[in-house]
Amino acid sequence: MGRLSGKVAIITGANGGMGQEAVRIFAGEGARIVACDVAEPTPALQTLIDQHEVAYVQGDLCDESLSQQVVQTALDRFGQLDVLYNNHGIMVGKPFLDTEMADFDRVVSVNLRSVFALSLYAAKAMSTRNQGSIIHISSVGGIVGFPGMAAYGASKGGLAQLARSMATDLASYNIRVNAICPGVVDTPMPRRYIKDAGAEEKETMDAMANMHLLKRNGRPEEIVWMAVYLASDESSFTTGAVIPVDGGLTAI
Repeated sequence: MGRLSGKVAIITGANGGMGQEAVRIFAGEGARIVACDVAEPTPALQTLIDQHEVAYVQGDLCDESLSQQVVQTALDRFGQLDVLYNNHGIMVGKPFLDTEMADFDRVVSVNLRSVFALSLYAAKAMSTRNQGSIIHISSVGGIVGFPGMAAYGASKGGLAQLARSMATDLASYNIRVNAICPGVVDTPMPRRYIKDAGAEEKETMDAMANMHLLKRNGRPEEIVWMAVYLASDESSFTTGAVIPVDGGLTAI
């Protein structure tokens, strides 16, 4: 039996590098999954959907009605909801004085407001069974300040505090809430960020690697395995935690 056998999980941002890895690992550990993203499944994700008990909901979680639909899909398809893995997000990198309010509104809408809404509907479903685990993907950028990342850092710092506050409110329902703060993880997202900034990719990725004590960037599965722990009963005494998984970046 896998570590997540008998559990039903929602995984957002399922088309991304970390999201696809989350679907693969969670399914391998026995979870039944509702995956969600804004686009149609990639071929790799579609293969996972075909091979495992995975339902897919396409749409933009900035639309609050989609949050309700995703939760209802879990209940209709699998009869329960045990885990919410808020993995979706966008990265906006601009110097503060160059950031427009439209940039700020977009990153907060995706990274924070939509997570709040989906967590609200998920927690209401979980409360009927008096159990559940909600996991936010924050960032080291929500703990320390990086240049050119004010809007992004504010959204991710908000997620960290949201986890603490939700944990306080939901403890009496036996719903645990925690946040993971990854360092730089080698997925398409930071590479798109580098390209959009007009920087040289290898040089910038190497510089990012050197920010970590381990002198490398993270791999998606290294974040997902922490999420597996938080989703499983192994973490039954863990709530309200903001956990860096960052190769020692925040230790410096």
